[in-house]
Amino acid sequence: MPRVDGERPVRLQTQDADSVLRIEGDRPVHFQNTTFNNVAGSLNVSHTTNVGESGLDILLRAVSLDAMHDSAERPPDPSCHPGTRSAILDQLDKWSFEQPSDSLILWLHGCAGIGKSAIAQQFAASCHDGGKLGGAFFFKRGSVSRGTWRNLLPTLAYQLAATFPQLGPRIQRAVETDRLVLGKAIHHQLEKLLVQPFRDVPPLASRPILVIDGLDECEDRGTQTALIRALIDVLHSGNAPLHILVCSRSEPHLRDIFEAPKSSDVCRGLEIRADDAALADIRRYLTEGFSRVQQIHTARGTLLDERWPGENTIEHLIEKSSGTFIYASTVLRCIDDEYSHPAERLDAVLSLDPSSLTPLDDLYTQILSSIPNKPTLLRVLHAVVKGNFDAEQIDSILRMRQGTSRAVLRGLHAVVLVHPARILGYPKSVELLHASFGDFLVDSQRSLSFCISGEDLLNTLVHDMACALLSGSLEPINFGRISTAFMLRFWEVPPSDGLLPLFWSVNFQHEVFAQTPRWRSTDQAQTVISWLERFSPAPLDLIRTWGKFCTLALAFQSSPDGDSPRDYPADLLHPQYFQSPDILSVLRIWNVLSERPGMLYSLDIHGILDLLLLKWDVLVPLTKVSGADSVDIKAILRFLDDPDKCGPLYMPREEIRRFAVLQWIRRLKAAVLQRNFTAFHFAHAELLDALKDLDLAQACSIFKPDTEYHLHQHEHGLVQLRYLDAILEWIRAAPSPPPDLIRSWEQQQKAVQQCYARLQSEIHPNGPLQVDSDSG
Repeated sequence: MPRVDGERPVRLQTQDADSVLRIEGDRPVHFQNTTFNNVAGSLNVSHTTNVGESGLDILLRAVSLDAMHDSAERPPDPSCHPGTRSAILDQLDKWSFEQPSDSLILWLHGCAGIGKSAIAQQFAASCHDGGKLGGAFFFKRGSVSRGTWRNLLPTLAYQLAATFPQLGPRIQRAVETDRLVLGKAIHHQLEKLLVQPFRDVPPLASRPILVIDGLDECEDRGTQTALIRALIDVLHSGNAPLHILVCSRSEPHLRDIFEAPKSSDVCRGLEIRADDAALADIRRYLTEGFSRVQQIHTARGTLLDERWPGENTIEHLIEKSSGTFIYASTVLRCIDDEYSHPAERLDAVLSLDPSSLTPLDDLYTQILSSIPNKPTLLRVLHAVVKGNFDAEQIDSILRMRQGTSRAVLRGLHAVVLVHPARILGYPKSVELLHASFGDFLVDSQRSLSFCISGEDLLNTLVHDMACALLSGSLEPINFGRISTAFMLRFWEVPPSDGLLPLFWSVNFQHEVFAQTPRWRSTDQAQTVISWLERFSPAPLDLIRTWGKFCTLALAFQSSPDGDSPRDYPADLLHPQYFQSPDILSVLRIWNVLSERPGMLYSLDIHGILDLLLLKWDVLVPLTKVSGADSVDIKAILRFLDDPDKCGPLYMPREEIRRFAVLQWIRRLKAAVLQRNFTAFHFAHAELLDALKDLDLAQACSIFKPDTEYHLHQHEHGLVQLRYLDAILEWIRAAPSPPPDLIRSWEQQQKAVQQCYARLQSEIHPNGPLQVDSDSG
């Protein structure tokens, strides 16, 4: 990522056994209760306090907010239309009230588009209102946060902790005693997060209910089956008093598990059918939907017959729906176009082949056929399905004028959700409104000339992403998003010399190294090596580089504490061996700020590198200690932490903490100028706690913010307010704090509050969320 002009890498450096801290390239900084010698920017420091994050803070970092039932990030009105699906909702309410022991897991299943997610949404809201909802998670195929099981259990556990006071402290303690739990296997996470907290808890008034929707949209089938088997095993044990609603399509591999004899004592199925009740619900939905469209367009001056569209038309559409709500909802979205006459749009729908056996496919084809410039349409849709991009990122990748993707997708409002242009904050990806549209687009027998699964499209997209990443013009957040998408797709294309410059790029390598959890960067490095080995001849130097990358990523997966059987002699760890003091700075901060429960997850090795304005390759000399295939970080850290062995290289932990907090403030300010939100990746309770040891009177130049800008990002607005509050509290507690400094930070706080409220009002036009900085 680019640096702000004038910034240079910083390091911790000792001159002798007296452990003098040097901050190169900057002015001397003073701390409270300390005498300083201003020699070449050096300083001496003293005591600090170590306070780590709580288990719930750690859990929160893995929570998928947009997967919850009440998330503002999901499409509007995802629940059932009023007055519909009453029979099924009544059955679910009865199940939640009676909580029968023979259906601890209730499998609600049916065909695509029949309304499973809307029912799950409605039921989750009802349970929440009744105080019975333990948690909800709505999977979404292809989503970074909702398309994998990795976020499922942390999200459910956090909601359980927030809803049931008896469980909160126990869930928090479970995370704090196993700080690597969020990177472990399904069974281990279930045991720690959903079983262990229930031990020694007095019986609850009712079993918490968990809602898991869209299981068939979670990663691959193997993951889906493993997750269900793990849940069944847990409920069989009787150690987790839970009731779980699982919603999915009626896939054979899921049916085999739910309907297996050994599952019959805890699982029961409830199939949603396209019966008379479903047809009656669709009739009501269409009738009221057409009435709404008529009122809106009449108010705009469009003339429509008061009997429009007529009972025969509604009955025809009901028949074509085959009992699925997705057809009816797509028809209504299609005709409700503010730039077209609704009667003309409806006529186009009614003109489709009435005898067709695939009316939904016909409707999708008709919608796509209305868009001009078919080649551009296919490229944009391919990027939507294969990546996780917003419209502006698609324009950058495909090298189109800004606004082209929005213009192309504007006519697809019936099947695609395009969020407002991102002026501030994180990008919001273009979304398919229903998974069935994605299924249609990738199936050549259904979508025909609109199919996007061709090899040429994928090969072009991968090369376009590589060009965008090498351009040097991307904002850090866009660089990260496109890098992630590239790593998910590059191995699907044949080896190409045109892609090799990207794999040589240190910036790109560093972005892959930054993947969390750490196992992901290791797996991706191994994928890169396997792909490079397909070249003839193979680029051996590049393969060796990624081999070292893999070694280091693996080495920093584990906690720095603990025992290690290896012990390195002192001469191997001399600074000349490391070639630069940078690596000592990295290891020292890693050793100190990652030592307590929870700190590894919140301040990983990438955060430390970013804190020091360094890249992953600064660590490469570590691979020479014991060969390129393994690095024992724990043994190296034990050496550096032992003053008897380390000698003049030893540095007290108090000095390291103080240096880190000063550098964090510098990076936080620099990140604003760069629109680089990674400053929050290493924002840390340890750093905030170290503020108390700084002498404000001597550090005003560092802490004085620039009043003309602040981080405008609604997703982390409350997180930013938390840090502003902490800094303000520290400033006010200092002896005789400068009034102008307090006013400056108060202005920053007010500006963030106003910006956050304004952004929320744009997202929630019916009422902005209240901003309370204390809630941070």
